[in-house]
Amino acid sequence: MAEAGGIFLLGLAYGATVCSLSCLPWLGPYLLGCGDGFRDGLAGALFFMLGKTVSYTIFGALAGLLGQVMTMSVDQQRLIPGLALIGAALLLPLMSKESCRQRPVVAEKRGSLLMLGMATSLTPCPPLAAILVLAAGGGSWLAGAAYGLLYGGALMVSPLLIAGGGLALIGRQIRRECGGFKPWLQGASMLIMVVMGLRVLAGA
Repeated sequence: MAEAGGIFLLGLAYGATVCSLSCLPWLGPYLLGCGDGFRDGLAGALFFMLGKTVSYTIFGALAGLLGQVMTMSVDQQRLIPGLALIGAALLLPLMSKESCRQRPVVAEKRGSLLMLGMATSLTPCPPLAAILVLAAGGGSWLAGAAYGLLYGGALMVSPLLIAGGGLALIGRQIRRECGGFKPWLQGASMLIMVVMGLRVLAGA
């Protein structure tokens, strides 16, 4: 019980500081280019963090099941998040049309953010490594999954949700009031995401 409480508090502390700062550059350009108001940005950030929680739960279960931490090479840790970020950037024009408000496209956008969150969870994270070691030592996939779920759930109580809502609101206002700048805003968002993805792939 004490371990579970410690993991949850660790997730709260990390989510309010380092995690929010490190995730914002991944999520921010996407919401600026395609966000449709505060609620849409809030939901987008929530789905992004939910993707991370799903991954952490799976990692914890695997660590507990196998009784050891499944490590990835540095190149593998860079490859998946980098490609996911570039892929999200290339999909941005499809998500930022007026049809963005239609349910199928909204669902597609949420799915993209969920997958992006899952992909970014593969980047090195010291607290997660410690949790996986704890799960592996326990030798129970159920306890490992619970540890990952607790940590990911605590991360979701994050300032990133408010920041995501604010960025989506700003993006919508810019597109409404300065319609001529919409292609430029979208292009800048895509460029930032592609450059970040390439830097991750290059190991910068």
